[in-house]
Amino acid sequence: MKTSWKPKPDMYINCRYVDVADGIRGISVLLVLWFHFWQQTWLMPSYPTPFLEFLGIRELTPVHIRWVGYLFVDMMVLLSAFCLSLPVARCILLHEDTEDAALFYKKRLARIYPSYVFCALVSFFVLLAEKSYPNASMAVRDLVSHLTFTNMFRIDTYVFSPINGALWTVALEVQFYLLFPLLRQLFKKQPVLTYLGLMGLGAAFIYGFALRHTPVSMVVNQLPAFLPVFANGMLGAFVYTLYCTRCKHKRLLSPLFLAVAIGAAVCIQQLQVSCYSFRQDKQLWQLSYRIPLSFAFLAFLLASAFSPGCFRKIFSNRAMRFLGGISFNVYMWHQWIMVKLVRLTGFTNGGEVTLAGAKMQWLLTAEGLGLSLLAAVLTTYLIEKPMQKWIMNGGCKKP
Repeated sequence: MKTSWKPKPDMYINCRYVDVADGIRGISVLLVLWFHFWQQTWLMPSYPTPFLEFLGIRELTPVHIRWVGYLFVDMMVLLSAFCLSLPVARCILLHEDTEDAALFYKKRLARIYPSYVFCALVSFFVLLAEKSYPNASMAVRDLVSHLTFTNMFRIDTYVFSPINGALWTVALEVQFYLLFPLLRQLFKKQPVLTYLGLMGLGAAFIYGFALRHTPVSMVVNQLPAFLPVFANGMLGAFVYTLYCTRCKHKRLLSPLFLAVAIGAAVCIQQLQVSCYSFRQDKQLWQLSYRIPLSFAFLAFLLASAFSPGCFRKIFSNRAMRFLGGISFNVYMWHQWIMVKLVRLTGFTNGGEVTLAGAKMQWLLTAEGLGLSLLAAVLTTYLIEKPMQKWIMNGGCKKP
């Protein structure tokens, strides 16, 4: 009996929800966390690999990941732009309506502001108790600038601020939120020109100004330096939606995308090694290679989303979805908690922790991770989500 070959049914990909996004975001946060924890403990674990001895590899020591884990902040920024731009891509390709600017701002405010303010206030009042500010004027300026997301505009409230060092990323995101309704209108009308404009402005700022600026720490994370990353996030949303809605027989292409994802991961790893090996200020490398790194991140994100289900499951299982759900608060709390934990234990820097032995290094790392996750869970479910619901419902309604 003859049998005819039939193509496998099309692999359904949800154009409204990217299942790998939560896991990639969560892992990116953990890699940034690893870097900040290493700064406080100097924990440098190595992993014996007897099964690789025939290749001359007796152990794996991921030195470059510890040293340059902060690079994955760029992945978090790209993911933010990607997720925000998915409705814009559906508007262009599927002619769906997008929410108005007022509703967009309300959603963003409800999502980030309550837990952000709580984290900033806790840090500020602890600083007051420790008498960390030389005068009241500096304290008020520091607090107000953080609550209004203007802290990145002054060196004393950004580079030298004693308030939680991780909060600058939220200020960067809010600046992008303010521009996004305008950018999405431009992207709807002229997607190519808008993308090229953002990429060109960012490249001009990086290579024409930032790399020549002193100190580079003041400009490396400013909004113009991230415009290419935001642009690639918007491009990624368009490409993702285009593939979901136009390509047939996606299952046949998924092995190819798996190969692309692995290749992108290798490229990201090589860029990390390059940054680690850079002999000058690593922020100069970060500025110089921000655009290539964002393309590598984008390739990994898209290829992972189109890969076979067994690979996507690494990033889209229940644990990863939970981690992605609390990742915003893990990111905000982890550095502050680890710094305080090390100081409360009686150490002043990672060198002193190292002298105390590996057991103490591992203990502080485990405690810091546990406390960061606990703080994130409590902030997410006791502050962020209730306040988000309250704000979106219009606050307390009169009976």
